[in-house]
Amino acid sequence: MKKTHYGVIGFGPVGRVFAAHLVQNGHRVSVFYRNPTVAIAMRGHPLEITGELTASAQVTELYDDMQEFLDSGIEIILICTKSSDSPGILETIKSLRHRQDIIFLSCQNGLDTEHQISAVFGSGHALRMSVNMGCGKSSENVVRVSFAMGHYLSLVADIEATLIHRIAADFTESGLPLEARQDYRTEVFKKALLNSSLGCLCALTRHTMSNIMGRDYMREMVAGIITEGITIAQAMNIPIKDEFLDEAMGYLAKGGNHKPSILIDIENGKVTENEYLCGKLTRYAQQYGVEVTLIPIIYNLIKTTESAK
Repeated sequence: MKKTHYGVIGFGPVGRVFAAHLVQNGHRVSVFYRNPTVAIAMRGHPLEITGELTASAQVTELYDDMQEFLDSGIEIILICTKSSDSPGILETIKSLRHRQDIIFLSCQNGLDTEHQISAVFGSGHALRMSVNMGCGKSSENVVRVSFAMGHYLSLVADIEATLIHRIAADFTESGLPLEARQDYRTEVFKKALLNSSLGCLCALTRHTMSNIMGRDYMREMVAGIITEGITIAQAMNIPIKDEFLDEAMGYLAKGGNHKPSILIDIENGKVTENEYLCGKLTRYAQQYGVEVTLIPIIYNLIKTTESAK
């Protein structure tokens, strides 16, 4: 069977987990990086994935020049950067020489990140994944996965179904269960509610997931944010039932002593994905006339925390 040539932009923990598994399964993977320590760490050393997922692979196709990266003949580009970074990256790619049939797969947190791709390249080039795992770097060439569940891929009319199912099969056979679904937006919305509740509270308090979930008063706040989000989704005709609250709380309780990426961004003084999490939810609440209290407060607190850096 023909192996797919994947590209990875955003070589953080998620990008490294995907690259290692795909390379280990025989796929060609080209990586675009900005941090010079990446090339040093990967030179002669395998990329190791440990914890709930395990993989080991030599990632050798590393590019710090975007044109050279694109010239390698990539079929599918996995965008694993922060949501706030991708518009600029996409515009740069558009200005360079690239395959006209290239597909971009957003593997990012937040709502509507696939729309960033559509706005630049059209809907026939945009796919979206709902990523369900927690991971962090132990060192430059070791990533530890603290929890991992099945992922979801957008099954959309503007891209050939056989290609979408091939991507899903590539990931699944590589040890990363990926299901293509027409109702993918429901799964994306659910994940956004998980990130906008526990993730954002971790960012504001500087505590890990288990530290927040281990406090009754904070668990109540997590539940309150999710409940508001469910109400917004229902107003938008996104089929998320009230029962999702129990499912979400059970999922978040498994997070363990893990720092979500939004907390790490706050610690490092970086712009977070707040605009694509609580920001999007706040704007949708206004658009659909849903009264919410906690979500706009969390949005404004994180926005203020970012601006203070």
